Amino acid sequence: MTEKAISRRDLIVNTGKLAAGAALLTATGKVLSPSPAAAYKVTGATLKYVKLDPETVGQVTYENYFKRWCASSVIAGMVEELKKKAGGGWKDFPIDAYRWMHGGMAGWGALCGTMPGAGVIIGLVTGDTDIAEAMTNDLAFYYSYNELPSFTPKKILKSEIKHMTIAGTPVCHISVGRWMRAEGAGFLTDARAERCARLAANIAIYTTEMLNDWADGKYRPKHSPLYNVVANGITSQNNCRDCHGSYTPTPNETYSTLEK
Repeated sequence: MTEKAISRRDLIVNTGKLAAGAALLTATGKVLSPSPAAAYKVTGATLKYVKLDPETVGQVTYENYFKRWCASSVIAGMVEELKKKAGGGWKDFPIDAYRWMHGGMAGWGALCGTMPGAGVIIGLVTGDTDIAEAMTNDLAFYYSYNELPSFTPKKILKSEIKHMTIAGTPVCHISVGRWMRAEGAGFLTDARAERCARLAANIAIYTTEMLNDWADGKYRPKHSPLYNVVANGITSQNNCRDCHGSYTPTPNETYSTLEK
């Protein structure tokens, strides 16, 4: 044993410093110098959580959506308030490092970016894998089986919208598509952007409510984790025919944008 024991946190931070100072070698053999953002340190000890007002978080999320999209807007909704109320590491938190999660990961339409965005904050705040899994599981149920978006902004920034829909899934393109069909709106419209901004606000609000309960020692999971694995024998959902069945797309043998 050394005179001064090295803590796990010290090891993480010091390793991060080494990584930040080293050049990065890509798969193509090119050497990339780390950007200033790469020097961001893991400072979990200073990421203190204080209870936030859910409606304020929702409004900040809504306003951020139109410049940050779904994942980073949810993160911004909480982080911008935590900067004011808790300070510490939240002041330098890299909100836009997670913008790529928008639209089901870079627009691929997979998992809606609001939930992994919220999950980033949940994981950092609770520091507990089991609690984080329980909360994100509850979040997926909330997203999938409630009529959304129910959030009403103080001032509408893009468009009036008429409909709320039940997604039945956390999958981005199905969730958005169901709402578009109900609203009669296209994807690249102000109405669709308004819908997703309000939905992001709903997710940020629900996440804040769970974290507030956790801070008070009152959080209890509402749903069983991995219920679909038990029911179906695989990680899955119960809405397969939304995409598959008689409407299954036929894959192309070649793709004009890719080389085989």
